[in-house]
Amino acid sequence: MTVDHRPDLPPGGVVNTELKALLIVQQDDEVIRAIEARRDALAPRLATLDKARKRAADEVSRTEGALERELEKHRAIESRLVDHRIRHDKNVEVLNSAQKLKEVTAAAAQVEAARKLVADEESESLAISRRIVDLRNALAVHREVLERTSSDQEAARSTLAAEIAVIEKELGVASAKRNKSSEGVGKSLLSKYDRVQSRRRTIVVFQLHDDFSCGSCDTSIPLQRRLPMSTGAIIEPCEGCGCLLYYIPALPAAVPG
Repeated sequence: MTVDHRPDLPPGGVVNTELKALLIVQQDDEVIRAIEARRDALAPRLATLDKARKRAADEVSRTEGALERELEKHRAIESRLVDHRIRHDKNVEVLNSAQKLKEVTAAAAQVEAARKLVADEESESLAISRRIVDLRNALAVHREVLERTSSDQEAARSTLAAEIAVIEKELGVASAKRNKSSEGVGKSLLSKYDRVQSRRRTIVVFQLHDDFSCGSCDTSIPLQRRLPMSTGAIIEPCEGCGCLLYYIPALPAAVPG
């Protein structure tokens, strides 16, 4: 796309060089904003892809976390089971070696308590083992979904990446053009323009109307500012909207030959 970067100025007036350069910078910024808008328009498409992939990845992460917690529970209960079985076996030995009724009764109670504890924890271990199997199966499914989602998105992501690369290249060229154009604008004026432009993100340099009112908001500038601005050498902000204003003096009348 070819863009005409000549300043859009009315004929029949005296225009200073810095103003011409500033208006070219403003045109360059319009081009840059248009390119950025095209780039930003791709963001929702990329966000949709990211959301779908994140949803699948979150399922994998959630299931992995749940599986790790169950495995940790299983390791802990298996460790306790070893201790309880050892204690149960010792209680059985005590029961077998008991001679007196009181000793037999006490040992039998300890054996029964240990047996019940082992049975309860074996039951819990079995339940955890079943949950682990279910979680591993679910994890395999979620990983497959994530892999399929990533695979299905490859073409769309590749297309988006190519489009973004083209736009970024255009943006680089436009930015370089803008930087070159800005060399004709004084640092003070350029800084003033950049502050206003970055805030409004639109055209911010306007010509004063013949009645010295703002070309953007129609606010009249104070009388004391009109004479200095009428020379065409001053570019000042509007007191109403903050846009930068300039005045183009009329060409001197031709002297009859």
